[in-house]
Amino acid sequence: MRLTPSSCQVRSAFLAVSVSTAMWAGAAQAAPQQGDQATIEALRAQLEQMQQQIDRLERQQSTASTRTPESENVDANAQSSDEPTLAQENSSAIKMLKKSTFTGSLELGYVGNDWDEADKDTAGDVNFSKFILGLSGEDGDMSYSFQYRFYDGYRFLHHAWAGYDFSENDTVKLGLVQTPFGNMDYGYLGWYGNLPYLAGFNDNQNAGIKWDHNNGPWSTSLAFFKSDQLGDGNEHYGANPVGSSDQGNTEENQLAGRVAYTFGHGTDYTTELNASLKGGQLYNNNTNDSGSSWQAALGMSGSYGNWLTRFQATAYEFDAENPAGTGISDNVIQIGAFGFNYLIPAKGEMYSASLAYSMDLEWGPIENVYFYNDFSMIDPSDDYSPANGGFGDVDNPMLNDLGFKLTAGRYYAWFDIVTNKNGLGYFGSPIDNGWHTSVQSHFGLTF
Repeated sequence: MRLTPSSCQVRSAFLAVSVSTAMWAGAAQAAPQQGDQATIEALRAQLEQMQQQIDRLERQQSTASTRTPESENVDANAQSSDEPTLAQENSSAIKMLKKSTFTGSLELGYVGNDWDEADKDTAGDVNFSKFILGLSGEDGDMSYSFQYRFYDGYRFLHHAWAGYDFSENDTVKLGLVQTPFGNMDYGYLGWYGNLPYLAGFNDNQNAGIKWDHNNGPWSTSLAFFKSDQLGDGNEHYGANPVGSSDQGNTEENQLAGRVAYTFGHGTDYTTELNASLKGGQLYNNNTNDSGSSWQAALGMSGSYGNWLTRFQATAYEFDAENPAGTGISDNVIQIGAFGFNYLIPAKGEMYSASLAYSMDLEWGPIENVYFYNDFSMIDPSDDYSPANGGFGDVDNPMLNDLGFKLTAGRYYAWFDIVTNKNGLGYFGSPIDNGWHTSVQSHFGLTF
């Protein structure tokens, strides 16, 4: 039972009186036999004993006055159970969250296409573009990163991996990781992308394990990918052969390697030269036969103060074991991304060139303006058409994205003029060997 301050005081006084009475009674009995000196010594001893008892009671009183019903309940629970608390059970998760960084963005987009009658009549349309959520962090030598994206009508995991730093120069990542190929990280400098990206060579994520080694100006990466994506559908960020398509091809058991050297490493004027290889099994879900695929690229990535450049040449081939009677030419490979399937040449070469200029300024809330132009083209080895199941022969597909970006703190806006000729059927524009234009703007905020 918890003593209140008043009851404790009463108890102290009662004990003090009792002790004093006993002391004086004992002293009175001892005095005739032992003399005055013995009596004094007995009194002193009992006084010290009484003082110790009073001090002990005062300490108990002080402790009781500072306790609350809530703290007593906690103590009672702790004494009655050896089970860990909820906070103790989740301590590792709480520590991880404290070391993590949450990121994301919300974006709306305007699109006006010169080949769309509705866009001509209404001057284009504004729609929801995307919503992104990300989590990344480090815990000692361990690191992790995850990002999920929501679009209008579909959603997918962009990437998700766990990494381990074996040394200052070596990192291994396991999960859905970016393929080490061509100019990193994107292969282009603008918003829309380029044909190597739309074909799945640059800025692509696959499921496997990757080793990165960085030593001064040298950068080396090796990777093994068990599969191209998580599943055989087309709802993912990077383009890959679609196992659930009419052709039914999917990349499995792929090896990839990239080596790069940076001139002027550690300065504001750098030039990186890189070479990449990727290849492996091309399995067909419809025929249960295996073909092969390979890609090779030479790239140059430059950063010269405010100026940025990218150049890349890519050669590739998909040697597929396609089923008969699909109505799709063997000169094309059916790939997909963003919930959409389209056709690229099964064999050919791709070229891309990009130039950008970034300028800081103080123009109201606007703190940076960024200008860019991305140009790319495909040179098919055989007759190719992105329409009619790939049968026919059209001019080399080309794509150009000219635009600029404004940044104001967490807010941003892209403005693009995207022109294409026979652009893979991805754009929805006519395949007629003519140029067609899409005017686009995208507004968003990051957090």
